[in-house]
Amino acid sequence: MTAFDFDEIIDRSGHHSAKWSAVDEGCLPMWVADMDFRSPPSAINAMIERARHGVFGYTIDPPKLKEVVVERMERLYNWRIKPEDVLFSPGLVLGLCATGRGFGAPGDAVLIQTPVYGPFFKAANINQKFSLSIDMQYAADDAHHFHYENDYDAFEEAASKPQTTMHLQCNPQNPAGFMYSRAELERIAEICLKHDVLIVADEIHSDLILEGRHIPIATLSEEIAQNTLTMIAPSKTYNLAGLSCSVLIAQNKEIRETAAAALQRTSTHVSIMGYEAAYGAYSGGDEWLRQLLIYLKGNRDFALEYIRQHMPQIKTTVPTATYLLWMDMRELQIEGDLMEFCHKTAGIAPSPGSFFGAAGEGFVRLNFGCPRATLELGLERLRKAVEQLAPAV
Repeated sequence: MTAFDFDEIIDRSGHHSAKWSAVDEGCLPMWVADMDFRSPPSAINAMIERARHGVFGYTIDPPKLKEVVVERMERLYNWRIKPEDVLFSPGLVLGLCATGRGFGAPGDAVLIQTPVYGPFFKAANINQKFSLSIDMQYAADDAHHFHYENDYDAFEEAASKPQTTMHLQCNPQNPAGFMYSRAELERIAEICLKHDVLIVADEIHSDLILEGRHIPIATLSEEIAQNTLTMIAPSKTYNLAGLSCSVLIAQNKEIRETAAAALQRTSTHVSIMGYEAAYGAYSGGDEWLRQLLIYLKGNRDFALEYIRQHMPQIKTTVPTATYLLWMDMRELQIEGDLMEFCHKTAGIAPSPGSFFGAAGEGFVRLNFGCPRATLELGLERLRKAVEQLAPAV
C-alpha cells in the first residue's frame, strides 16, 4: 500500500495559482478552499494517458464517468440513481448560477441559511432574484468552541412567502464545517415540500468527512428526492478545482431537463481533462482519500489545540467535515479592519467572514488543507500578532 506524503511542501509560485498569487509577497495564503497537496496519482495518470492520445477535439459527457458516479452513490450512501440522472457542469458555482436562472422567475426569493458560501448570494442576485437570508443561531459549547442551530420558525416563515421558490442548502456546511443530522434534514425538507420550495443541495464537501457520516438530503425519501437537485464534485476532495468538473444529480425528470437546459444556455462545457481527472479520481482515488482524511483530522486537532492553548480569545467551530476552520475573532481588541490585521500584522490571509454574509462579520475562515508545517507557521504568525493586542477589558 502506497503511503502518500502530505507533509511535502510544494512550491506553487510560478504556476498561476489563484490561492498563492492573490496575496502580497510574504503573506501566507490560508483562504480559498484549495489544498496544497498533490492530487491522487489515479487522476494525474488519467490525464497523462489522455494527453498521449494527442487529439483534443470537442467531447461529450463520458458514459464511464456517469457510471462511476452511480456506483459511488450506491456504495457510499445506498443511494440508487441512474446514469440519466447525472449531469455535468464546468464548476459548481456555474451550476448554482445556471440553476438560479433556470428555475423560478425574476423577483423570486432564494432562501439561504447564513453564514454560508458566498456564491449562494451571487446565484440569486445575477438572476434578478433576491437572497432571503436566515441567520443560524450561534450557540456556545464551552469557553473555546461554538456551533450553529437552525431557526426553524424563521426558516418556515421565509419558505412560506409566495415569492420563495428555491432553497440553496450547504451540507457539509461551508464555512462552519458541520454536517446536518438526519432530523435536521428531514425538518428542512418537510418545510420545503409543504411550501413547494425546490431544494438545491450543495454537497461538494461530502467526501471530506472527518467524523460521522454524510447524509445526502435526496436519500431521505422518494418524495424529497423528487424535489431536490444535488451538486457534488471531485474538485474539493481531490484538489482538482482548476479542472472545472462538477456533477449534478436530479432524479426528477422535469428538474433534470430544466437544469440541463439552463446549463446549455451558458454555452460552456467541461474540458476533456476535467472529465479524465474526475474519472481517475473517482475510480482510483479511494486509498489516497482515506489517508488524506486521517491527515486532515490531525491538522484539525492540531489547530484546535494550538488556538485553545495560545489564543483563547478566539472561538472556533469543531469541524466534522471539510478542511475549513470557522473562527470567531470578535473578542480580539483590534483597532481597524480585521482583514488588514490578518494580512499586515499577522502575515496570513484567511477568507474574510463578510464573504459568507452579514452573519460572518468579525469571523474568518482558515484553510487547514496544507502540510502541517505550513499550518503551524500560520498559527504561530497569528499568535504573535494576537499577543501584541491589548488584553480584553
